[in-house]
Amino acid sequence: GRAGEALLFVTPRERHLLAAIEKATRQSLAEMALPSVADVNATRKTKFADSITGQLAAPELPLFRELITAYANEHGVPLADIAAALAVLAQDGAAGSFLLEPDPPADRERDRKRGHDHPRTPPREHGRPRERSVSRVAGQRKPRPDAPMATYRIGVGKRHRVKPNAIVGAIANEGGLRRQDFGHIDIRVDHSLVELPAELPSDTLAALRDTRISGRRIELTREPTARRGRPKRPS
Repeated sequence: GRAGEALLFVTPRERHLLAAIEKATRQSLAEMALPSVADVNATRKTKFADSITGQLAAPELPLFRELITAYANEHGVPLADIAAALAVLAQDGAAGSFLLEPDPPADRERDRKRGHDHPRTPPREHGRPRERSVSRVAGQRKPRPDAPMATYRIGVGKRHRVKPNAIVGAIANEGGLRRQDFGHIDIRVDHSLVELPAELPSDTLAALRDTRISGRRIELTREPTARRGRPKRPS
């Protein structure tokens, strides 16, 4: 019986259900503006800075300061680069801490003109992948959004503590893929199955075989049974 707020994530094809909810609850629903990439990154940068501040008084700090100083002197690496490398290491191979691609201009303009009349499904950090690609392989042909899909096997799974966002981030970075190029991701004990476009360029396949997630080569290979057509995405 406690009071609170309910947040609904609605796709365009589900908007007709809102009227039914409003009728059942006898309340009108107010639409919220989705945070921009800059908003998300600003919040995460603040949390990152706060986490550093919180560790400045740690008793182990003198020991690690000595180790890092010795490493910098021995290898001639700037302290800022060492700190950045340690920050990456602390992520344990998980991609997506910061969003690197801005919101699509068309989506921003559409939302501005319509006053966010049609909400977009935001990228999610777990479950079904919604990450956006952050780089492209030079000269690579981008797969068509409606291209047939196939199932690929990668050599990391639950025992390696891999998560969907780490898989999407690594494959998107190294293979130059976009979020719509990903289908279902099935993480199993010692490997995972990922749906990708059936016709991937040879240079993309070569790059993905050497891609690492959580320090392990994924050794991407195509499963014998290809799945035709893009799978239906759940709401």
